[in-house]
Amino acid sequence: MLQARGIVMRYGPRTAVDNVDLELRPGEILGLLGPNGAGKTTLLRRLAGLLPGSAGTVDLDGGDPAVDADARARIGYLPEDPPLYGDDIALQYVTYLAGLSGVPRGKRKAAATDALARVGADKLADRVIGRLSKGQRQRVALAGAIAHRPEVLLLDEPSEGLDPRQVVALRSLLADLKKKASIVFSTHLLAEAQTVCDRVVVIDQGRIVLDRPAGAAATANRLRVEVAGAPAADVRAALLALPAVSAMEMPGVGGAPEGLLCTVTGPAGAEAIAAEVVGRGWKLRLLAPARDDLEAAFLAAVTGTAVTGTAK
Repeated sequence: MLQARGIVMRYGPRTAVDNVDLELRPGEILGLLGPNGAGKTTLLRRLAGLLPGSAGTVDLDGGDPAVDADARARIGYLPEDPPLYGDDIALQYVTYLAGLSGVPRGKRKAAATDALARVGADKLADRVIGRLSKGQRQRVALAGAIAHRPEVLLLDEPSEGLDPRQVVALRSLLADLKKKASIVFSTHLLAEAQTVCDRVVVIDQGRIVLDRPAGAAATANRLRVEVAGAPAADVRAALLALPAVSAMEMPGVGGAPEGLLCTVTGPAGAEAIAAEVVGRGWKLRLLAPARDDLEAAFLAAVTGTAVTGTAK
């Protein structure tokens, strides 16, 4: 749907985005994660066509939004700090944005009214924007981004300022929008990305350091083992010696023994691990199917603190 190749964004001597390749697939919600200053906002602005790049191309069905007005009109963009006009009425503001995005004059008000309803802000249509709460203003801004029913939607921290009920409503809205649009969704909240997104990309210091599915499905042959009362090296050696354990990871910072992830060869693996730990007089604090932990993967990608054990 949208492809970026070799994107470089420089500000004087500083490189904000460094040779990024990114592909957004049809009907996909892609989570863009990363620490503050990683380059997320700059990359989104380049994808939206708001900034020219120092190098690289963005392709939306043959057009680069930075130079092709038709391609740019097919994109909806919600910036992290939306440029709302405090003296405007909400409906007037969204109608104005619909016009800027190419909606014909006679259809703009209807498009704006529909967009406000879709984001749960229809009761705010006649309110002055400057008198709205932060969460209400955020919903009005989101309505402006979707009023022209874009094929690609770029959202920079869209849940910022929303209360828990509004966050749940946003998730429902995104699930509805993805039926006809592809979405890039920037957030600092890993749990939110894991819930909302189909795939996540982690960017750090301007480079993509992780690209993977967002789901957290339990894996039958991987067990999380938490052990207390023994050095990490001793626990690792004892469990790796078991025939039922084929590999082990120690993703905790510093390789803490309670952070073991064991790959087992069959259903008897859990029983063998439990018997070994208890037989040595150690405390077995947890033995459960491991989950594909996005938080651990994120920290490993941006800090390099993951410690991986040796497979047999």
